[in-house]
Amino acid sequence: MDKINRFLVTGLLVYSGIFLLQSAQAAIRLPSLIGNNMVLQQKTEILVWGWADTGEIVSVNAGWFPSPVTVTTSADGTWKAVLRTPKAGGPYNMSITGRDYSITIKNIMIGEVWVCSGQSNMEFTMRGLGGWANYPAEVKQEVAQENYNNVRLFTVQRDTSAKPLSFCKGNWLTPDTNTVNDFSATAWFFGAYLSKKLGVPVGLISAAWGGTPAEVWAPLASIEAEPDLGYYLKSNNGSQWWPGTAGVLFNAMIHPLLNYTVKGAIWYQGESNVKDAKLYTKLFQTMISAWREAWGKSDMPFYFVQIAPFEYEEPFNGALLREAQLKSLLLSNTGMAVTMDIAGDVTDIHPKNKLDVGKRLALWALNKTYGQETVSFSGPVYKEMKIEGSSIRIAFQYADDGLKLSDPKENNFSVAGSDHVFYPATVRITGSEIVVSSPEVKQPQAVRYAFTNTTTATLFGMAGLPASSFRTDHWDIIKETIVLASAFDPFTKALSYELRTQARESDILYQFNRKPDKNSPRYLSPIPAGKSGTLFAVVSREGYLSEMVHQWRIMANKAIGVAPVYKNTFSERYPAGGNYGLTDGIMGTARFQDGSWQGFEGSDLDVVIDLGKEIPVGIIKSNFLSANSDWIFLPANVTVQVSSDGATYTTVGKKQFSSDKEVKGSLIQSVSVIVKSKIRFIKLVAANQGTCPAWHPGAGNKAWLFVDEITVE
Repeated sequence: MDKINRFLVTGLLVYSGIFLLQSAQAAIRLPSLIGNNMVLQQKTEILVWGWADTGEIVSVNAGWFPSPVTVTTSADGTWKAVLRTPKAGGPYNMSITGRDYSITIKNIMIGEVWVCSGQSNMEFTMRGLGGWANYPAEVKQEVAQENYNNVRLFTVQRDTSAKPLSFCKGNWLTPDTNTVNDFSATAWFFGAYLSKKLGVPVGLISAAWGGTPAEVWAPLASIEAEPDLGYYLKSNNGSQWWPGTAGVLFNAMIHPLLNYTVKGAIWYQGESNVKDAKLYTKLFQTMISAWREAWGKSDMPFYFVQIAPFEYEEPFNGALLREAQLKSLLLSNTGMAVTMDIAGDVTDIHPKNKLDVGKRLALWALNKTYGQETVSFSGPVYKEMKIEGSSIRIAFQYADDGLKLSDPKENNFSVAGSDHVFYPATVRITGSEIVVSSPEVKQPQAVRYAFTNTTTATLFGMAGLPASSFRTDHWDIIKETIVLASAFDPFTKALSYELRTQARESDILYQFNRKPDKNSPRYLSPIPAGKSGTLFAVVSREGYLSEMVHQWRIMANKAIGVAPVYKNTFSERYPAGGNYGLTDGIMGTARFQDGSWQGFEGSDLDVVIDLGKEIPVGIIKSNFLSANSDWIFLPANVTVQVSSDGATYTTVGKKQFSSDKEVKGSLIQSVSVIVKSKIRFIKLVAANQGTCPAWHPGAGNKAWLFVDEITVE
């Protein structure tokens, strides 16, 4: 019995010792930012902080510091030690010692630290953008050869919070071809170029989340303090994939970083705020100022990327957001990297060339933050205009060395008089200024450059950096779209077309086969279907026409007004006019958002069309869309069958498509089948690819199948 008691007592003591050891080991806790491989900002005071038992004495002994720094844990369980850092160098070790436990942090570098934030174009890794193959071989080789071993990478894991957090998840990594491949591509190229030019270690903290609007990255209190930003307190720009509530990402992904001393921030975002572009300048400047206040650095460098050309749903949305970003430069110690020349595919919102994006951000930092005044860091920025008779003279900042046009004829400049109608302009360069004119405009009032969603750069500085899009006017821009919709009258069995817009106090002018002018018919009642051609329409307000002229290709179709019978229901997000969407005569464009495409997510198109009676049919056509970057793929196969009685079908055509390789951009693939006989029923089946293929960033997720018109000729 005594042996049993001694055994139990011994066991309890051992168990207690383990428990006490675990407690002691847990007595000192560090934030994830304080860890192996970290980079600390050089030549300044930095904080080392953490948590421990109340009253516990914590000693911080840094390899570069002459003596330990000792602090006492406060009543809330936190401790903070202030250390002075030397000039760039390393590696160093640091020990943090408490009552019963010591932590050693290794491989610490002293250098420059930058926060890198925004939405998907900042978050996207090189792997997510297609990998190293998008860049010259030497880019990967330099990483493999450890040429950038002093650049360190920290990715803040996604998180949201209604209240400010003190801890985030992540860890510092050293660069190799795998870790860099899975890190923010924009941030990497910024940091690598900076380290190369400065010759110092660089720490990069990536805190980004694709799709997120700017308001989620600003402290809620800063938005509440601005009456003009009340929109963001009652509206939510979120989705099922990203948060849209003001402040929640500042709380969870920025606030935990505030104790960490940084040199500055880079930012790549804006795409998710294009619909509220008129508020963006105020929102963005508020966010920047709030970050600076939170870090206690009123002049903290803040460099950002202007969004690239892209086919947004509403005209001018992208141009107006770029304008809002351009206006944000009025805030001191900010800089903007222009990307209007490297967009590539304007149907892809994620330009793959992040090397030049990162480098252009670094050029701003080298010149403005690190004093390398010989570094050219910006393309021309519009400063002022002066009317000179039938011409307008434009002056620029950052153009002292001169200007150049990549294409003098297609220069993307336009000029307008008091009627607000813009005409293509002739441009003459005179040193650091340009003179703009047009024979169509005798008394010019305004100039615009590349001021559309998709126009790319033609104006550059002599160092090769592009100018931002701009306009000299402040005129009302009619950016509301016109929607063409089919309407079926069950009594007359007739199909017609309706033109709709949300533009306030506006008219719609339309014309077949030519662009409308002020004398064109005003839309008052539905337009009968059945006529082939191109329908043009434009919004008119207060006597001025919108610059955006809409157009739709209309095809006569023996199946017009016939509602197909669906085996699988199309997506509510992409109904394309509902049950008559595939037989309304309206042909879709290469933009999947144009309202003419029916979408099927993960399911097949399987329809039967009853023509009502046997009629002679020569050809059956169907159109399918490929837009791989938007997860839209051509069908695996298409089968067309015909019948006279609806019971016995004959196959008249088959077509197969592969998804083994990416199809660049957006394109329409037509499937045409020759029939040349009398038929009544048409059965068309298009098999969805099912899931995104292995090479795609969305691999394994449901693929989209988009179909438009089924034309019977």
